Amino acid sequence: MKIAFNGHRLAGQRLGVGRYIEYLLLNWNEMLAPGEEVTVFVRQPLDPKTLSNLRLTSSIRPKLLPPDMPGIPWENLRLRGEAAKADVLFCPAYTAPVYYRHPIVVATHSVNEIQSSAHSWMHRQTYCRLYKHAARRADAVIVPAQVTATDLVRLYGVEAKRIFIVPQGADPCFKPMHDEHALRKVREKFFGTNRPYILFVGKCSPRRNIPMLLEAFAMLRKQRDLPHGLLLFGPNVAELPLQDLCRDLGIADAVVQTDGKVESHLELVPIYNAADVFVHPSEYEGWSMTTTEALACGRPVIASNRGGLGELAAGHALMIDDPSASAFADAIGRVLTDDALRRDLEQRARARGASLTWQDTSRQTLQVLRDVAARAH
Repeated sequence: MKIAFNGHRLAGQRLGVGRYIEYLLLNWNEMLAPGEEVTVFVRQPLDPKTLSNLRLTSSIRPKLLPPDMPGIPWENLRLRGEAAKADVLFCPAYTAPVYYRHPIVVATHSVNEIQSSAHSWMHRQTYCRLYKHAARRADAVIVPAQVTATDLVRLYGVEAKRIFIVPQGADPCFKPMHDEHALRKVREKFFGTNRPYILFVGKCSPRRNIPMLLEAFAMLRKQRDLPHGLLLFGPNVAELPLQDLCRDLGIADAVVQTDGKVESHLELVPIYNAADVFVHPSEYEGWSMTTTEALACGRPVIASNRGGLGELAAGHALMIDDPSASAFADAIGRVLTDDALRRDLEQRARARGASLTWQDTSRQTLQVLRDVAARAH
C-alpha cells in the first residue's frame, strides 16, 4: 500500500495540526507493515531539526513539490496529480484537493464555525466551505470526539458510517516531574523569580476566551491573596490587545505571554509540570492536545465543559458548565487553596493521561487508511 500524505503543515511553527502530523509519522515508523510506504508531500524543504525529530525510516520519505505557495493552491495545483499515484491520500488538516477523484481520508479536528465569533466572515465563506466539501467528498473522515462526529452529520451532511472517532493522545515524554530544581528554573525563566503560576497553552484567540481568562485572573487576585502569575504559552494569532487588557485590569505585572516556540516538544514537559494548575476556558474545541498533555503530566486541570473538552476531561478535571470570569476565578481559587481537591485532580489527571497515547491514535488512523485503500481494489 502506498500512502500519499499531505504534509505541508510541517513547515514553520508546529502547533495543533503540525504536531498531530509529527506524532503520527513518529509512530508509523514502527507500525508500517512490509510493503507499506508513505510519501510525505511538502511545499518547502524540511529543516534539519524537523527531520531529526521525525527520525524517518526508509518506509517514510518526504518529497518536495515546488513552488512554495499557500496551502490551498498548492493542494490543488501540485499535490492533486502526484497523490493520484498512491493507493490513498491522507489529508490531516481539514482540506483536500477539490477535484480529487481517488481514495481519500480527511482529518477534521473540529467544526468550530458553529460558534459565530470563531472566524471572520471571509474565513466562513472560504475555508469553512472547503472544510465541508472535503469532509463530504472523503471516503473516511477521522475526528477526535463524538461531538465532532455529530457536528459533521448535522452541519456538513456527512454519512455517519464514513466517520471514525480516533481520540488524540499524549507522547510518552509527557509525565509528572519531581525535580524541583528544574521546575524552579522554569518559573524563574518566565517570571524572574520562583513564582508559582497558572498555565494556558495554545493560541491566544477570542474563541479560547483569553480575554475572559485575564478577567478571571484579575478577579482572583482581588479576592484571594495568592502569589501566582499567569503564563499564556502560545502565539497571539488574533492580535488581541493583551497588554492593554492587562494594564486596564491591573495585572500587567503578573501576566506573561510568549509565542510558544520550542525546538522540541520535550521542552513543554517542564512547563506543564512547573504550573500549579492548567486552565482551558475555550467555548468550543473538537479536542485539546494541550489539555491531554497537561493531564498526562498530572496537573490539576480546569476546563469549560464544552465540545470535545467535555469528552476529554469530564470526570478527570474541574469542569465549568457555564464559562464566565467569575466561575473560573472561583474554580482556580478553589484548586489553589484546597489541598485535598488538588491532590484528587492530580490523581484523576494522571489516570486519564495514561489512557490516551499517540500509539493508539496512530494505529487506529493507519487502520482507517488501510481499510479505505483495500476497498478501492
